[in-house]
Amino acid sequence: MKAAVVTAFKKPLEIKQVEIPKPGPNDVLIKNIACGVCHTDLHAAHGDWDVKPNLPRIPGHEGIGEIVELGSMVSNHLKKGDIIGVPWLHSTCLHCEYCLTGRETLCKGQSNSGYSCDGCFAEYALMDANFAVKLPEGMDPYTSAPLYCAGVTVYKALKVSQVRPGEWVSIVGVGGL
Repeated sequence: MKAAVVTAFKKPLEIKQVEIPKPGPNDVLIKNIACGVCHTDLHAAHGDWDVKPNLPRIPGHEGIGEIVELGSMVSNHLKKGDIIGVPWLHSTCLHCEYCLTGRETLCKGQSNSGYSCDGCFAEYALMDANFAVKLPEGMDPYTSAPLYCAGVTVYKALKVSQVRPGEWVSIVGVGGL
């Protein structure tokens, strides 16, 4: 498959021919339809943060794709042909205090799409079935891709805040969110 790959920090991505990944037991393999470009992808590609991704790395965490293969243990709500989104949070341990209390973004065992595992700047990508979210029928995959980053971020903040209809919310300095 073709993929845009970070081979060196602060250098242009390289279009390379790489192997189509094989799904692990809890993974789904998707054929990518669309992927947004988040500024986080640029930070990762430049190696801007103290914890840098291992190279080579395929960025991209605002992906939308069609499931073409299921891992052997995938038995949840997903099936071949489903269209799913690929968010930043690729997977977590599922058993730590954070995962068990709805704060999975703090899990020390988390894996992040396009950062600690390959993302969606490729023809195919893997996604942990436990974190895959079906795109609602009728939603356009091209305009929906950013929902799996900025949209999920805002949703989680509103959910955690327990704001109710009719209550006020103040949003200060969150850039594109």
